[in-house]
Amino acid sequence: MSTQAGLFSLDDLTEDDAGTRPGFRLHRLELLNWGTFNKSVRTFRLDGENSLLTGDIGSGKSTVVDAITTLLLPANKIEYNKAAGAQKKERSLMSYVRGFHKSARSGIGDTSRPVALRGPGSFSVVLGVFHNAALEKTVTLAITLWATQEAGQPTRFYSIAEGEQSIKSGFSDFGTDMAKLKRRLRNDGVAVFDVFEKYAAAFKRHFGIGSAQAMDLFHRTVSMKQVENITHFVRTNMLEEDDVDTRIKNLLHHFDDLKKAHDAVLRAKDQIRMLEPVRDNAARHQALTTDYKHAHVQREQLSPWFTTKKLELSEAHLQELERAAVRVAAEQNALTAEVGGLTRELADLRDDIRNSGGGRIAAIDGELARLAIESGAQRERYKSYSEAATVLGLFEPEDQVVFDANAAALPGVEKHLGEANTQLQGQRTALDRLRSEASEQAGDHKSELKSLLNRQNLLPGWLVALRQKLCAGTGIAESELPFAGELLRVRESEAAWEGAAERTLHGFALSLLVTDVHYPAVSDWVDSHNLRARLVYLKVGANPTPRHAAANTLAGKIGIKPGTSFREFLLDELGRRFDHQCCETMADFRRYPKALTINGQLKGGGRHEKDDRKELTDRSSYVLGWDNHDKIARLRSALEEAEGRLRTATDGLGRIDSQLGNLGRQQRLIGTVTAVASFASLDWHATARTMADLAQEKTALESSSDILRELTERETATNTRLAKANDKLSALERRIGSHEAESKALAEQIADCRDLLAQAPLTDDAGLLAGLGTLARAALESEELTYKNTAKIESKVREKLQAALDALQLRAGRAAETTIRFMTDFRNKYPAESTELDATLEAAGEFNTILQQLVDNDLPRFAAKFKESLTQNTIHEIVAFNAFLDSRRQDIVSRIGEINESLARIEYNPGRHIQLEPQATSDAEVREFGSELRACSEGTIGAAEQYSEQKFLQVEALVERFRGRPGLTNLDERWTAKVTDVRNWFTFSASEKWTETGEEHEHFTDSGGKSGGQKEKLAYTILAAALAFQFGIAAGPANQRSFRFVVIDEAFGRGSDESAKYGLELFKRLKLQLLIVTPLQKIHVIEPFVANVGFVANESGDDSQLRNMTIHEYRAERDRRGS
Repeated sequence: MSTQAGLFSLDDLTEDDAGTRPGFRLHRLELLNWGTFNKSVRTFRLDGENSLLTGDIGSGKSTVVDAITTLLLPANKIEYNKAAGAQKKERSLMSYVRGFHKSARSGIGDTSRPVALRGPGSFSVVLGVFHNAALEKTVTLAITLWATQEAGQPTRFYSIAEGEQSIKSGFSDFGTDMAKLKRRLRNDGVAVFDVFEKYAAAFKRHFGIGSAQAMDLFHRTVSMKQVENITHFVRTNMLEEDDVDTRIKNLLHHFDDLKKAHDAVLRAKDQIRMLEPVRDNAARHQALTTDYKHAHVQREQLSPWFTTKKLELSEAHLQELERAAVRVAAEQNALTAEVGGLTRELADLRDDIRNSGGGRIAAIDGELARLAIESGAQRERYKSYSEAATVLGLFEPEDQVVFDANAAALPGVEKHLGEANTQLQGQRTALDRLRSEASEQAGDHKSELKSLLNRQNLLPGWLVALRQKLCAGTGIAESELPFAGELLRVRESEAAWEGAAERTLHGFALSLLVTDVHYPAVSDWVDSHNLRARLVYLKVGANPTPRHAAANTLAGKIGIKPGTSFREFLLDELGRRFDHQCCETMADFRRYPKALTINGQLKGGGRHEKDDRKELTDRSSYVLGWDNHDKIARLRSALEEAEGRLRTATDGLGRIDSQLGNLGRQQRLIGTVTAVASFASLDWHATARTMADLAQEKTALESSSDILRELTERETATNTRLAKANDKLSALERRIGSHEAESKALAEQIADCRDLLAQAPLTDDAGLLAGLGTLARAALESEELTYKNTAKIESKVREKLQAALDALQLRAGRAAETTIRFMTDFRNKYPAESTELDATLEAAGEFNTILQQLVDNDLPRFAAKFKESLTQNTIHEIVAFNAFLDSRRQDIVSRIGEINESLARIEYNPGRHIQLEPQATSDAEVREFGSELRACSEGTIGAAEQYSEQKFLQVEALVERFRGRPGLTNLDERWTAKVTDVRNWFTFSASEKWTETGEEHEHFTDSGGKSGGQKEKLAYTILAAALAFQFGIAAGPANQRSFRFVVIDEAFGRGSDESAKYGLELFKRLKLQLLIVTPLQKIHVIEPFVANVGFVANESGDDSQLRNMTIHEYRAERDRRGS
């Protein structure tokens, strides 16, 4: 049978039908002081039947609907007058209680205000009587509201009576005492509630509503026109929201325990990490200290050890000397005898020579020897004198006359040299000053250029460097501490005044601007550092009041850098401190109390100033502005000029130093000349002539006698032999003397060694002296140790030992410092564990005890506890959570199956019905959550569970999102609500299938692309299934306890006749009571399917009336009026 063929009309609703209507249905609705239903009680009688509520637009139909929703839903969920298309907050609970019905203005230009029918102190009641014919039970719901003030929310309470009540009988004759009304109701057995939640729980029990979503669906049904998105509708209206908060809290609780256990492991590991360096460095310090003690012992035994070696070597050498002394004594006796014989022989020969004329020759030989020495000295003096005289401009001393002339000229030469030296020294001093000035200027220019190239301002480099130090010390960005000059410049139109402005504003431009935020840090840093310079900084308040500069003042000629946050402050400072009138003439200058000339003369408070120490046009000293290209160019030019002057001064100094060097040499040569007292000391020519005369005389004597020649030759030979014998004897005597001295010294040295060893004997504790032998051999290199070099080798070994001691002491000191630093770090980080420990080397053993306790006991215990908490608590909780969510997933699949059973009994089109089809969502966050949840629990049940930091990190990442990460709390809350709501794991679509074969006819995820009638039809079908499911009426006996009342506001009236008939038939099959709200012009579509009509009228706009008629009465009256 087609759906159209099976439509029901009023005639179908027989007495038998009425007797079988199951569930609680609305029989009567009463309103008192609700909206424009004012003063008296208005009653709408439905008698459990499908009813129509109609009337003109604005008559109060939506007011009735909102009364019903207020009775069944919390006010915070209701969007009042939504079905009529009202804007949100257009109506409220207070607007209904006060009876706001229009807006009016109290006067011209006033804002319009709502006009109320009732003032504070009145009360309103909405009452609904629900009856279950099958169970023969009646339940009355009521809400009583009253306003205590003009605005806000009205005060209210709720009541439930098991039986029939009315406003007249139950809510009148109590005055304004609401407490009295409550007591009376309670005395009558009525349940009274102050909060909606308890009231709702009670009436849901009465009506058999088990689903938390049932009333939400009831509310949505009021204004639902079509199902735009099937997934959203199914999730919202057919599937219950799960309470996962408790499970997540349990998981967080277990994770907190796990986190504590994990933190204990990490804490123990960290303590071990910090204590191991304490142990290692303390052990290193101990080893180095031991090595130092050993080396110190070796150094203390160094002197006795080398003294012993020196004693042994000295005694051995003394014995050798004693044996040599015997041999040398015999040799000495023989040489003494030989010398005596030769001496006698030579004396005899000389007697014979004298007797033969040899005396004069001997005298000549003596004189010639003396004159040869004298002649050599004279030649050297003559050479030196002649060279000095030539350099000084004098003559070579050829004779006494020239010598005397040179002596007379010498004072003049000396005076001339002195004067020249004085002149050159003066020139050098001047050039040296010029060079220093040029060098200093070039250095300053280079430094300034280097600084300017790295910035844009014109400030002096030293001042920028000072700010950099300040910012580095305080951590403040340089951009937040500008100098005033960086933010100011002379306007281009006022370029002629630039020099005067620069000079006047120079001090202010070099002032640092410091905001209130940075003032404490800057003032502290400046006070605690020696700046070695002058710094001025100005405190900038939070809200300075800018001053606008007057025309033709200095302040008015200054521009401020765009975008700076210091603009208001700078305007204030400029306007207050630099409001000098810029005067073109001196007459104007004298006229104004604060004035400035273009040449830089400044006047203020009677004080006049003009500072011309620097040229007004010297742009290299300008500091205003944020573009330094011009200053860089000028500094480069100034640098080139300074470097040119530096080169000129350096070259001049080089020439003068060369001249001064020559003068110095000449002055020294004057001393060479004056040192010669007489010409005779230079006259080597005369001495040479005398020597020639004597040589001639000797030759004549020698050639006069052959006997004399023979005797002379024998004398020469004997004299040679004697000289050799004397040389040998002298050498032998020296040797003997040396041996004697050495023997004596050795004897004394041996005695000293013995005395030293007696005072500091050699000891060999712990076998450390073997090392001294090794050190000594290393110091000897290729030498051999003797009694003479023991001191030298001892010094080398001592140096090496001292170096080793110094190195060991340094290393031990560093090890001690490192140990104490690590101890201090541990005590600072873990004060509770180290309260009784000092950061000293003596406490190293106690620190090591803590370390051993951690390694041997604490860490294994913490790790075991962590493993137990991870695997037996947290992971199990996650597994249980996962299992719960999976069971909910299965419940949803089952729930959709149950809904599909209801849908299968509804013929959607001839021979076809609708089925909902769930699919796993493709949402990335939901799918990733499922993967992360499985990853946390995989490999944990039944496995040989090992400590797993990775597993902990997986769990932590998930749990911290449940908890809400810092800065991401809102995002994580939304994520948690989304991914743990199993409804979001599915998307839903509808499939229209052939009932006989189960084949799919059409598949759709929403009603897009459908005609208006098709959209409405799909909406009614899914809505009916949802209502059947949520109200628990999908199956079961007709007399079951269930809620069967549904309000549909204007939906049927706006749809097609065919879809409306389909919907009404569908709701009839489900045995639902419909209250259909529609305007008058739509009644003809609905009236065949209703039994009662409520007609709302509001002709005056402030007093809505409600008239009750049966459908028969309505038709009869309509026919009378039409005839």
